[in-house]
Amino acid sequence: MLELLFLLLPIAALYGWYMGQRSAKKDQESINNKFSRDYVTGLNFLLSNQQEKAVDLFLSMLEKQESENQIASEPQFEAELTLGNLFRSRGEVDKALRLHQALEQNPNYSFEQKLLAKQQLAKDFMAAGFYDRAENYYITLLDEPEFAVHSLTQLMVVYQKTREWKKAINVAEKLLHIDTTTDLTPLAHFYCEYAQTLKDDPKSFLANLHKALDYSPNCSRASILLGDYYFHIQQFSEALTYYEKILEQDPAYISEVLEQIGQCYEKLGKSAQFELFLIKANQIKHNSSVDLALAELIEKKDGIEAAQSRLYQQVRQFPNMITFHRFIYYQMNEAEEGRGKESLELLHNMVGDRIKKGFQYRCLHCGYQSYRLMWYCPSCRQWEKIKPVQSITEII
Repeated sequence: MLELLFLLLPIAALYGWYMGQRSAKKDQESINNKFSRDYVTGLNFLLSNQQEKAVDLFLSMLEKQESENQIASEPQFEAELTLGNLFRSRGEVDKALRLHQALEQNPNYSFEQKLLAKQQLAKDFMAAGFYDRAENYYITLLDEPEFAVHSLTQLMVVYQKTREWKKAINVAEKLLHIDTTTDLTPLAHFYCEYAQTLKDDPKSFLANLHKALDYSPNCSRASILLGDYYFHIQQFSEALTYYEKILEQDPAYISEVLEQIGQCYEKLGKSAQFELFLIKANQIKHNSSVDLALAELIEKKDGIEAAQSRLYQQVRQFPNMITFHRFIYYQMNEAEEGRGKESLELLHNMVGDRIKKGFQYRCLHCGYQSYRLMWYCPSCRQWEKIKPVQSITEII
């Protein structure tokens, strides 16, 4: 009997070890399943815009993980990454940084997971305004094919904010080499920005503006800068070539150079052709500034009555506060003394005050308004979307 007992002891020990392992495995699976369920619940909170509940749930998950130290690394990593992103979206960048730095330094995570942590750290530093730190992280990710496009795109943002236009050009051209579908408009404006830092070097200044046109032939900004350069050195024929090119590129910006165009025609002894240019410009795209310039020419040539008749047609066809204001002026000057004229004067002043208080430029993408021309919209972060309101028909 005793011998049989000694024979059964190893079997009993082995069975005990097996059952213990099985129990531990089940416990681990139970913990992991519970974690996965909580993680999915947290994601559902995010999708339904219940960020507070999501944060509370993820925090409780991590606290439990720290106390039990039994959760598998994959769901744990995802939860911490998500929680860090939540903190950043709520403006708690310091908490996001601590979480993502812990992920990057954790020896239990894989190389690929640490790359994801680096990417999120770069975003954290961007949100905090530490662009040099963000730049360093994005540069370290450039050699990783899965992260290269995003990193180059974000480096463009960094260099825009720090106004390092040469670096912005370099990363934009690298991005274009990787992704040929990249929008070329930002790159053209980087060249324009860089050119304006080289005004003391005319050769480099012109070369960079022509480079902008090479990448984006419809870059009106480059044509305006080139026209201004030749206008300044009194090469009026060359200046006129670039100014008039704007009609083909984006006629909305022609109001920015109407005065210079008129002077170029005058200096070249071709004042009569300015009227033909204005008529052509309005045929391509109606612009209230062109209306006013044309009315002034007609007034000088054919008198107020002819100018008033022309402006009346434009106001009826393209209702606009600016042309309406000039039309009231013509009416007011023709009116006889009395209440009628006083009423017109009052209306003229009211419309004039409204125009003065209004914005001169508006972003067609997000509606942002400005008193000066800005090539980069600070609201929607789009290039070349802010247009002069003179080119936008406004119903009175």
